[in-house]
Amino acid sequence: MNKVIKWTNKYSNEQGYVMTVKKADGHFTNTYEVSEAKVFTRQADITKAMNLLETMGETENNVFEAVEI
Repeated sequence: MNKVIKWTNKYSNEQGYVMTVKKADGHFTNTYEVSEAKVFTRQADITKAMNLLETMGETENNVFEAVEI
């Protein structure tokens, strides 16, 4: 299983991928290239990252989904 997290802005419909999730800074770093996105190999790691994004408030403006690459 190789997946990345794709984001879509709720208002502009802009799309990209999550490169890093920076808990200390309270945000994620995005990229528009799937090849630069963080690759997850375990469902538990995807769940942890998604929960962290929600906790940081990133889901207020964005929809996140795990997509297979």
